[in-house]
Amino acid sequence: MRETTTVPPFGIFKKKPNDIASAEHSIPTPASETLSIQQAQDLLHSLEAAKVKELSASLAPIKESAAESLKVIDTLAKEMDRENIKLEDVERRLKSVVEHSKTTVVSSLRREASLELPFPQSANDAKKFKERFENMMKRFGEVSGSHSKVLNAFMKKHSGKIKDEFEFLTKLLNETRAIISEFDRNREPIIRCENTLNTALQKISSINLAESSAKNIEKEIEDIERELKNVESELAAASGSNEFEQASIRVRDIAEAERKQEEFHAKIRDLFSHLSRAFTKYSYGITKETERRLETMSNEPWQILYEKNVTPYSSLLLEIRKSIDSGQIQLKDSDKVLQYIDTILESLPDLQYKAQTFKTEINSFRQLNIEIVYKVKDLEQKVMQHSEELARSRQDLEQQRRQAKDKTEEVDALLRRAGEILTGLIGQKYSLRYD
Repeated sequence: MRETTTVPPFGIFKKKPNDIASAEHSIPTPASETLSIQQAQDLLHSLEAAKVKELSASLAPIKESAAESLKVIDTLAKEMDRENIKLEDVERRLKSVVEHSKTTVVSSLRREASLELPFPQSANDAKKFKERFENMMKRFGEVSGSHSKVLNAFMKKHSGKIKDEFEFLTKLLNETRAIISEFDRNREPIIRCENTLNTALQKISSINLAESSAKNIEKEIEDIERELKNVESELAAASGSNEFEQASIRVRDIAEAERKQEEFHAKIRDLFSHLSRAFTKYSYGITKETERRLETMSNEPWQILYEKNVTPYSSLLLEIRKSIDSGQIQLKDSDKVLQYIDTILESLPDLQYKAQTFKTEINSFRQLNIEIVYKVKDLEQKVMQHSEELARSRQDLEQQRRQAKDKTEEVDALLRRAGEILTGLIGQKYSLRYD
């Protein structure tokens, strides 16, 4: 059947090297040796388009030959369908099996022969062309293989012709694979160069962001420095004034008075601490008011000295003394406790006077104007905050500049690599730049 078709023998449609212009020489190339990234990308796209055109030109006759072969297969399938299979007496028992195989083969052949292979006008089309071609041949192989015995035994007239077409299509498929494989090899540097340029563009975008961030940080630093200078100037004026000097003396006086008051409170606490066990044993079965007074004398005994009337406390101490003296409260060192109670009762007027003196003195100091001291402290805090913020901003700025510098070096390396690939593809030396 092959000799009766118009399909050219395998390899006839394959053009010689001089018949198809090389893609590298079929596109216009820039005269300048320095290209922008966009120009390089345009050049790569033109180069790939030329290679795809070359690929289409190489695969077009294969598609045409395959289509002719499929027509032949469809014709053979139709003839096979019309043919009545003659069976000997011994073989009649196999009639149903043979008829089923015939129907299956005819149906599969016609179905696959009716499918049109896509015309490869792009790299993706070429991939689909090969995949569909491969799937078609796989199904041809499956149907012929599973029914080969029946075909060879009862349909010899057509099986040999179909086998010839299958072999012809297999050769076409092998040549398709070889052409596309060569295309992929030739295209690989283009893809690699495009990926390199895309990576460079991503890093350039990152550089632009870093530079924009650096400008914003520089503006922030200027604002912080200006504010810091104003605060420092205000601080110098306030801390160097006579008003601040006088207020500082008052603050020191207050601090000294409060220190003495704290020492006085500590002595009162120590004095009353010797009565803690007596307070604990006396605390059973008493009123809430008495319980409150006991807690005050146990925890903050100096507080009773600031009250206008200390009689309730002195009376309570006397009651506790009587309880100890009468034996109602049993203490191991009761004599010493009684001595401490007596000391406290005798000292209460004097202690109350000292407490009031401290309070009056501190209140008098606090009535003086010391606002400027708080203002200076607030300004000092602001200076510290601005200084810390300034240090962080300068560190951030340095980091952004360092990142931009590192990425710039990376971009330069990528562009050198892309330029080398482009030079290898075109045969003309190019260097790439970015604005």
